[in-house]
Amino acid sequence: MKLALISQPTTTNALAAIQSLLDATTASRQSRPVNIGYVASAPDPEREYFKQTQQLYLSLGANMDTYLELETGFSQAAFTALLQCDVIHLSGGDTQRFLRAIKQRNMIDTIKHFADNGGAIVGVSAGAMLLTPSISSAALCGDSITDAACVLHALHLVDFQFVPHATLAQTRQRAFQQQLQQLKGPTYVCADDDALVIIDQQLTRFGQPQWIQAVSS
Repeated sequence: MKLALISQPTTTNALAAIQSLLDATTASRQSRPVNIGYVASAPDPEREYFKQTQQLYLSLGANMDTYLELETGFSQAAFTALLQCDVIHLSGGDTQRFLRAIKQRNMIDTIKHFADNGGAIVGVSAGAMLLTPSISSAALCGDSITDAACVLHALHLVDFQFVPHATLAQTRQRAFQQQLQQLKGPTYVCADDDALVIIDQQLTRFGQPQWIQAVSS
């Protein structure tokens, strides 16, 4: 399994993390450039965020030509093309909305199968939280979470939760600590220049992610 959990993709450590995942993917493929498929967290009519991400991957020597929207602009052809890619990029955005859309398209098992069978996944912010057991951690980075806990279950490709965009000052605040305790499970808290990469069960930290062990309520 090849996974990258990114807070902010344009930072130095995030780029290094993405590059390490691309290198691992290249090693298991032919010499051709790695092919990336982009999954939008919400409609992006002008494809603004897609184009920015496309340029990021191009700078790293990879191609990203597949764009998949999950709501009104859903394309079965794009979905089929996505599953032929070497890497799936799960974009940032509204985490709860993104999870709802993935579930409405019955994509949970499909994405898990993709990862279990050699496909790599880059999750950015909301996309990274989708890789964890639950998106309940999204409340700590400002997302509005209104669904019941029982429907926040996500891809569960890792056994910890992930909090992106956390500043040192924020992590010291009492309210943040109280929210963290409510997660009731091990969590990585990451600033924008922190990232995690998992290659064949080996986890590499980029920057200084904070590991918070499970705490009792």
